[in-house]
Amino acid sequence: MNIIFGDCLKKLNTLEDQSIDCIIIDPPYGISQLNKDWNLDEIEKSIARSSISTVKKIPVGMKFNPKDSINLGLFLAKVASKLMRVLKPGGFCMVFSQARSAHRVAVSFEDQGFEFREQMIWDYGGGQGKAQSMNNFIKKAKYLNDKEKLYYTEKLTGLKTPQLTPTYESILLMQKPKEGTYVENYIKYGVGLVNFKEGSRKNRFSHPKPNKKEREEAYKHPTLKPISLLIDLIKIFTKEGDLILDCFAGSGTTGVACLNTSRDFILIEREEKYYNSCLKRIKKLTNKTK
Repeated sequence: MNIIFGDCLKKLNTLEDQSIDCIIIDPPYGISQLNKDWNLDEIEKSIARSSISTVKKIPVGMKFNPKDSINLGLFLAKVASKLMRVLKPGGFCMVFSQARSAHRVAVSFEDQGFEFREQMIWDYGGGQGKAQSMNNFIKKAKYLNDKEKLYYTEKLTGLKTPQLTPTYESILLMQKPKEGTYVENYIKYGVGLVNFKEGSRKNRFSHPKPNKKEREEAYKHPTLKPISLLIDLIKIFTKEGDLILDCFAGSGTTGVACLNTSRDFILIEREEKYYNSCLKRIKKLTNKTK
């Protein structure tokens, strides 16, 4: 068990070659357009402003920009090159992504030598619709007179911006190329195979979003994933005793899931607030198990 404070691009350099059995990461996708440096204070200010906006709980300023996915891919390519070094041959790397950025994430890892094995789905049942009607846009349109505004308001009733209500997030299953056959690789490194002992494995994982109690225990991290989902992934793609890396640790959900499944872990977090939350959360859980 190791919880490291700092930038993953620097801290990953301190890990040994081929020392990690599995990687599970939830990079800061979707908020890069708010602040290129992912400055926590600025992001939280934007989230606070959203409380008085039309769409609640969505940070103000999160408008669609195709360049965001491109920039995310460029950033993750740097991370992927370092993850390739520390991961054992045949080891799995699971990367969470919003649907509209998934292709860029996959390519960024493929370009660093990873094999794209599967696009899995975290089905959380339903999200908040973000599509906007045209009424406000028409009212503010200076190029339309009052008669035209009335006409287009009626004509465009029921038509909205191209944003379907989300019901899932992508989980990209990447794999470091194996050495030799699957059997040879597993004998040497103990990774690269999927646990089918409990029956068929599907690429859709249905878990509700974390409830209020779980969010409070995780110090209300804004992009929290449910512990049950992480436990599922860990049981399917690793075995007891494996060392799992999460270099975007947040409040430490991956570590919590590892403690619940008898796996070891390394967590890296660059934001001091979340790092401290992670320490507290893991400490509380380990004290309970003593």
